[in-house]
Amino acid sequence: MITSPREFSWKDSTTWKVFLYCFIAFLLLAIVVTIIQSFILYRNEHQHLENNLLQIKEIYVPFLVSSLWITDYEPLQRQIEGIAKFNYIDRVEVHDEDQHLWVAGKDVQEFQEPVTYKLIYTYRDTEQDIGDIILYTNSEQIKSVIIDNAYSLFLIQLLLAFILSSIMAGAFYIVIGKNLIRIARFIKTDNPGENSHPLTLQRNFKIRDELQMLIDYLNEMRQRIKNSVQEIKELSYHDQLTGLYNRRFFEEELKRLNTERNLPLSILMIDVNGLKLINDAFGHKAGDQLLQKVARVIKTECRTDDIISRIGGDEFVILLPKTDKQQVASLGERLIEEIQNEKIKNLSVSASIGWETKKGDKEDINSVFKRAEDYMYSKKAYKKDSQRQHSLQIILNTLFTKESREREHARRVSDLSVAIGVALGLSESEVKELKIAGQYHDIGKIALQEDILNKKGKLTDIELKEIKRHPELSYNILSSVNEFGPIAEIVLYHHERWDGKGYPSGPQGEEIPLQSRIIMVADAYDAMTDDRPYRKALSKEEAVAQLKKGAGSQFDPKIVEVFLKKVLSV
Repeated sequence: MITSPREFSWKDSTTWKVFLYCFIAFLLLAIVVTIIQSFILYRNEHQHLENNLLQIKEIYVPFLVSSLWITDYEPLQRQIEGIAKFNYIDRVEVHDEDQHLWVAGKDVQEFQEPVTYKLIYTYRDTEQDIGDIILYTNSEQIKSVIIDNAYSLFLIQLLLAFILSSIMAGAFYIVIGKNLIRIARFIKTDNPGENSHPLTLQRNFKIRDELQMLIDYLNEMRQRIKNSVQEIKELSYHDQLTGLYNRRFFEEELKRLNTERNLPLSILMIDVNGLKLINDAFGHKAGDQLLQKVARVIKTECRTDDIISRIGGDEFVILLPKTDKQQVASLGERLIEEIQNEKIKNLSVSASIGWETKKGDKEDINSVFKRAEDYMYSKKAYKKDSQRQHSLQIILNTLFTKESREREHARRVSDLSVAIGVALGLSESEVKELKIAGQYHDIGKIALQEDILNKKGKLTDIELKEIKRHPELSYNILSSVNEFGPIAEIVLYHHERWDGKGYPSGPQGEEIPLQSRIIMVADAYDAMTDDRPYRKALSKEEAVAQLKKGAGSQFDPKIVEVFLKKVLSV
C-alpha cells in the first residue's frame, strides 16, 4: 500500500543535518585537540618539575652542605625558603646529623610526594654524611593546572564549533537547501502525465553543478515516464516468455466477454505435463522451450478473436466467444494431437485439456471456469504417473546415449546391489527397490555438462561442486513419479559416508538408509574396477584393499564384510 509522505519538518531538513554533522565533527576534533594539548602540557610540566629538582640538586645542595658544615644557619634558612618558592614544591626540610630541623613552605599533606637528597661533605677524598634535604612535591597542582587549561581550551573550541557549523549550514541552505525543498514540493505535486512546465532552479547565478544536473535528470525522467506509461500498460497484459496474454488480462476479458451476445461462451484449460521433470532433468531453459512450443501450437490452432492466456507456470486458458460445446471439444482434440507431435530433448510433449461451455445468461461464469479446470485435472490425474514413468525411461536412455559407459555402470551397480541385498537377507520388495535404485542412481547426471563428466584431468572446486549436485538432481527427477518415491530417497543418500563426511546432507552411520549404504559400496567398487576418463581401472585386489581401508569411515563396515565374503568370495 502506497501512502503519502508526511509533512515536512525541521527534523527532516538537510540543512539541520549539515549543522548537526558539522558540529559533531568539530566537537570530536575539539576533544582530540584537548586531549593532545593536555598530554603535551602534562609532559612539559613534569619536565619542568624534574628540571627544578635537578637545579636544586646541582646548585642549592652544595651551598646547603657548605652552610651546615660551617654552621652558618642564617644563609641556610634563606636558601631553603628560596627552594620552597619553586613551582610544584610545597615544603622543604633540612636535617643535620644532630637532628636539627630547618623548614620552609606549607604543612605536609597526604598527596605530597617526598624527594630526599643526602647532604655529603667531601674533603681530601673523604666523604661525610652531615644531613639530608627533603623536598615535598605537589603532583595534584600539576593536575589542577592541566584541568584548568583543558577546560578553557575546550570551551573556546566548542564556541568555534558552533560558529563554524552555523556558517556551513547557512551556506548550504542558501546554495542547495532551499532548492531541494522546492524540488521535493514539485515532485509531490507534479503529474508527468499532464502538460506541466519543466522544473527550474531559483538562484541568481548559473552554474552546471550537481543540483542543476539533478534538475535536468528529473525533467528527463518526467519525459521518459510520460513516454513509457502506454508501453508499461501494454506489457502488464502480456506474458514475456510466450508472448500470450497473462492472467490479469484474462480476468478482465472474462468479465468483458461475459455477456449474452457472446453466448455460447466456452473456456478451454490446458495444463502442460512434465514441466517440473523437464526443468529438473534438462534445466529451466528446456522448460521454457517446452512452454513456448505449446504456446505456438495453441496460437496456430485458435482463431484470431480467441483470447489465449498463460495464467500459471504450466497452465494456459482459452476464451472462445460464440463457441458451442461441440466446437470446443473439436479444438481440444486437435490441440492434444498437435501438442503430442512436438518433442523436447527427445521427449514427447503432452498436455491435459479440459473444457466447459456457458449456455445461459444466468449461469455463473466462475462455475463454468471451475468445471473446465476440474475436467482438466481429472484427465491429468488419470495418466500422470504412467506418462512420467515413461519419461523417466527416456531420460535414462538419453543419459546412456550421451554417456555410453553409464549404461553398463548402472547395470553392474544394480546387479551388485541386488547381490548384497540378498546376502544381507533383505525382503523381496527391498531387493526390488535396490535393483531399480541401482539402475536410476545416476539419472541426475543428465543435467550436468558433458565436458565435466568426461574431464580427464583433476576437477576444479566449482566442477566438483557441480558433480556433487547429481544425487539431489536424481532425487528431484525420480520423486516426480509417486511410484518412485522410495527409490528417490535411496538415490538421494547414495553418496553419504559412514563417518558423516559425504554429500549432499551429511548424515552418518545408521542415519543413512540401509539401501543407500548398499549402493554406496556397489557404486564405489564398480567405479574403481572400471576405466574412467581420469584414470585406468584398478585390479580386483586393489579395489578390495580400498574397500577394506574405507570400511568404518567411507563405507558401512558390515556391508563391506558381507560384500567381500558372500558376493566377491574374497
